[in-house]
Amino acid sequence: MSDANGLVALASGGALHVAGPRRGTALLFLHGVGGGAWSWRPQRDAFARDRRVFVWEARGHGRAAGVRDAGLADYYVDAVEGLTAAVAAVGAPVAVVAHSMGGLLAFALACDYPDAVKALFLIDPVYATGDDAYGHFSPRAGAVARALCAPLLRSFERDGILSRLVARWVFMHSFEDRSRMEAAWQHQRRQVPFEYPRMLRESFGRPEGFALHDFACEIRGPAALVEGSPVGRPRFPALVATLAERLGPTFVHATIPGGHYLQLDRPDEVNAGLANFLARYG
Repeated sequence: MSDANGLVALASGGALHVAGPRRGTALLFLHGVGGGAWSWRPQRDAFARDRRVFVWEARGHGRAAGVRDAGLADYYVDAVEGLTAAVAAVGAPVAVVAHSMGGLLAFALACDYPDAVKALFLIDPVYATGDDAYGHFSPRAGAVARALCAPLLRSFERDGILSRLVARWVFMHSFEDRSRMEAAWQHQRRQVPFEYPRMLRESFGRPEGFALHDFACEIRGPAALVEGSPVGRPRFPALVATLAERLGPTFVHATIPGGHYLQLDRPDEVNAGLANFLARYG
């Protein structure tokens, strides 16, 4: 049951922000680590006009329950409960729109609950290849990330200056439009990416209590993959190939000039792509 502002507190600690009339395909939005309902404001404003919109928040994010530590397994519990609540509210499967880490959760939801997920619209998702959640890192980038993990972990654990500098640097490089970046940073700065020690460790290793495999080889579709790329080239060619082989004509791929936070950096293009996708599969 939602409150007067459309907020549903989930028993797991997550939350759902509910908006829009109950008709048409329902949409469930999943944010990435350090994000929240604010990550989807342009999409919520556009699609809640004629669709039921559920904007999910994991524990420790936005208006969800505060926690001292959390990891991917916790976020998946929150996501499952969010999906279950959304499907129960509309009495039908929902289309899942997901960004970054939310994309990895969306893959898992589509594999584990195929009757509840009508379609996937993924923006720069994290994805699993075997037991590796960061298969798109080059070997050199992965080595650097692991080398930085120990001092970063210590800084994150005490909310140190290094963690704040890294958070700002990563966020700045997730946008092409600086004015939109500055507006979004007012929300993001309240949360550090990989804001919990366990989540940081999992970013450079295996998640604790969450079984990884190549989810992209199991989903039934339809699905769309939208990439933000300043150079206009796909950044996830292996994932594109896997989804194209798996889903055939029900797979849609697009590359939009922009940063990792594409839904905020280039909202008009993302909204147009999502509207076209829903017109075909929603």
